Amino acid sequence: MRVYDWTELEQIAFELKNGKAAIVETDTVMGIICLERNLIYNIKKRSKNKKLVKLISSTDDVPNLSENEIKIIKKYWPGELTIIKHGVGYRMPNHPKLLELITKVDFVYSSSANLSGRMPIYDYLEAISIFKKYTFDLIVVKGKQQNDHPSTIVDFDKLKVLRVGVIDPQPIINKL
Repeated sequence: MRVYDWTELEQIAFELKNGKAAIVETDTVMGIICLERNLIYNIKKRSKNKKLVKLISSTDDVPNLSENEIKIIKKYWPGELTIIKHGVGYRMPNHPKLLELITKVDFVYSSSANLSGRMPIYDYLEAISIFKKYTFDLIVVKGKQQNDHPSTIVDFDKLKVLRVGVIDPQPIINKL
């Protein structure tokens, strides 16, 4: 399992483009990211019934937003808000190096870095220990958990809060 530093963005992007997943710090909990969603399901032993989130670097990456929705995401992004639009989860993390990486690969699928049903890992050393058998499919970027809480998830399609995280969702729901 190769370990990188955030200064090695070109190499990390190369690894992602060549079929690897990466465990990285985000602005919330540690995450696992990749370009091929099935890899996350396999590594985490996650049910394919549970959706992944697309981490993006621009609000333009979310199609068909209303004026109110654009105002909401411009207020909270980059940040700890995940939205569901047309059945797809989107988030723009408030982590400059991760955003720079995302711009190099267009977008990434993501999930919390843990085995399904377990608590998210705390740092890259724990990731190495837990995921050591995935040495051919996984790289790790040095870092640690930035926040004890995951992102807040608001379903714009159904006007519904799916998870309360760092951000209070009520003002968002009130504006939709």
